[in-house]
Amino acid sequence: MANNALAILALAAAYVQESESMELPRFGVRRARSSDISLLERVERSASEVFRTVNLGFLANGPTLDPTVLSALAKANHLWIAVNDWDQPIGFLGGENLDGNFHLVEISVAQEFQGRGVGKALMLSMVEQVRREGYRSITLTTYRDVPWNGRWFAKMGFMEVLAQSMGRRYLDILIEEGKYGLDRESRCVMMKML
Repeated sequence: MANNALAILALAAAYVQESESMELPRFGVRRARSSDISLLERVERSASEVFRTVNLGFLANGPTLDPTVLSALAKANHLWIAVNDWDQPIGFLGGENLDGNFHLVEISVAQEFQGRGVGKALMLSMVEQVRREGYRSITLTTYRDVPWNGRWFAKMGFMEVLAQSMGRRYLDILIEEGKYGLDRESRCVMMKML
């Protein structure tokens, strides 16, 4: 009987150990610090690796956001950082005012943390803050048919809008993206009303 009890305890311990190893990683979202800026290139590079799976590998080799842009977003309190248990960045989201809209400049989640709610948590933190600041809409440019781009943003409440209806600055963004090799026909402007 004692052997049966020990066997049951051993099975229970193994089950608990296995369950704990399958837990999603814990993370938090906070405002950016100046010490984060130099760490974000690594996050953005890791995040862009997924583009290799949809024949857009050139994005993984392309430029990342300029640290001066990231610093400006941080100073404006418009750069949110997802961090692991050791307060190391695993994702980030940044944006700025564009013609009265809050325009999402970049959202990146390190490859090993993708699909685990980090992007959604960053988005929810941003939406909450910009709503408090009085913004009535959020805009972005993205690939319309890439699952973790246009389709993901649609799940987050964004709708595609005509770039022409948004004004010259949105058209200019799409033109500038084209200079970096992003196919303008597969890109779109999306908007979420708050």
